[in-house]
Amino acid sequence: MDKQSVERMRKQNPFLSLSEIVYDILLQEIVSFRLAPGSRVNESTVAEVLGVSRSPVKNALTRLLHNSYVVRQPGYRVAAFSEKEYTDIAELSELIEPYAAGRAAIAIKGEELDALYDIAEQLHRICVENGNLQHRYIDIVDLEYQFHSRIVHLADHPLLEEFYEHIKYKLYRYRSYLNYDPPVGYFKVVGMEHLTICDILKMRDQGMAEAIMRRHLSLARAEFKRKFPAGSNRDCSKKSPFSSQ
Repeated sequence: MDKQSVERMRKQNPFLSLSEIVYDILLQEIVSFRLAPGSRVNESTVAEVLGVSRSPVKNALTRLLHNSYVVRQPGYRVAAFSEKEYTDIAELSELIEPYAAGRAAIAIKGEELDALYDIAEQLHRICVENGNLQHRYIDIVDLEYQFHSRIVHLADHPLLEEFYEHIKYKLYRYRSYLNYDPPVGYFKVVGMEHLTICDILKMRDQGMAEAIMRRHLSLARAEFKRKFPAGSNRDCSKKSPFSSQ
């Protein structure tokens, strides 16, 4: 991330305050795992990298602290992973997303299904690539995030979507962790599962849509249990320009 990222966000949404822009940039660094758990986030470094004053950075960090993405110990550090937090969020996801998939199976339109297939096919192409996919895990998680958010949106339930907004970034953060260094064959299964979900939605079978989404989410839960807590604070990602030790 750099000064250009601030300008891009300003163009995308000219009504955002500078504090909100800095918050969104830092949040994306955290949830995409570029800022690893335990990394120190230096206020003056962030201001320098983004070409802004320290005031909006301070406001952004205060908001991240309030939302439990960072902690003070002293200074700001990216919050460590919590098994309880993941379990709580996963349980909510397992209530929301199968229900959303069932509703989407009924409500989805042809062009919406085509767009969802496009995301699933992009994900599948990456997941079946030969070699070590560790360098593509951010791309995989980003496409997963798009896919799952789109299904919740397609449920056509504004209150459900509003609630999902409150947990989706934390879900994204944990899914980033799960997609780093998975067991052999994990990515191929993940890639195929998203296409299968699309196939079920195409059939417009509400019960099957709920069941396939529930099974898909259980895969992530099993992978988290395999990994946690060993190594949960290791730096598994490219070092962010915002962090310092």
